Amino acid sequence: MTSIASMFSNGGSAPDGPGAAVAARTEAILEGRPAAADPMAALKELADSLPGLDEVQAVGEDDTSELTETERKQKDKTESVIRTAVATGNAVIWVIAQGLERAAKGKWWRRSHATYEAYVNDLTGRSASYVRRLRSGAPLALETATQTGRVPHPSQIEETRKVQRQHGTEAAVLLFQVVSEVTDELGGKATAETLEAVRKELPPALPEQARATIERVTRRALGHGGSDDDPAVFEEDSNDGVRIRTPEGDAGSAETQHVDGHDGDDIEDAEIVPEHLVALKDALKTLNAVNKAVTKDVFAQAAADPDDAAEYEKVRQAIIKKATAIRNKALHAPRG
Repeated sequence: MTSIASMFSNGGSAPDGPGAAVAARTEAILEGRPAAADPMAALKELADSLPGLDEVQAVGEDDTSELTETERKQKDKTESVIRTAVATGNAVIWVIAQGLERAAKGKWWRRSHATYEAYVNDLTGRSASYVRRLRSGAPLALETATQTGRVPHPSQIEETRKVQRQHGTEAAVLLFQVVSEVTDELGGKATAETLEAVRKELPPALPEQARATIERVTRRALGHGGSDDDPAVFEEDSNDGVRIRTPEGDAGSAETQHVDGHDGDDIEDAEIVPEHLVALKDALKTLNAVNKAVTKDVFAQAAADPDDAAEYEKVRQAIIKKATAIRNKALHAPRG
């Protein structure tokens, strides 16, 4: 198998320079063996070698002017870092994302490529939509790598970002670390699916001893711990007063719900109610889950990315249309 370090070698000679150091340490991470030095130090050094984002001059969409000398230097330096990161593989994919954040802001592709999408694909071999997700997750990913010594995959960061939005950055990093440690202990791997399962069972407000709580929930989610004597009952005020209580062992259920002040206990058990009422109960559970997940902050963060402005508005309007349709059906339905 071709080593990462060999990607930096010209011919048969041994690689040298900052790129080689990153390659060697990255290879050690991927192979699961200890590196001679802190592997995250090389990753951080590579990210820090990028031009400061505040130093990059923002350029209008219609600007097709020649790049200034400063822009050319920033462009060359950033592209060098990106190519180094691409060569080292996915372990430093987050550095690629940070580099492309600068390229997008400076519109450095304006003379060489017709679109940003073409520039991204030519430079990295990846789609612009995929890179946009990477750019959004890069800060948390690099913080996670720095604190834990483990480089998260994009799918894992998509899950921990959801925790970040609800509980903060430290909790998101801690989730990744604890789930990784517990799955290692049990002989498994911390996949995105594992992180999702644990995330869904976390209480809405983490206690001071967050590590212990996350570890207990992780073991229970993996079938190694927890008992009926220690139920996990979670309640949370959502956007519009919807509260969901989830019993242990059924992370996706909402058997006891409170909607607009009405206690969900007066809804009969699905096993003894007509089929149409079961359908409405299932719809209510789904709406509760959606309402809990789609917070005001989710809309705010989606709207903040100018690259996704058109897609965001399209999705927002579609949500409004669907929500209005359901509301109108309920408003005009016969009263019981």
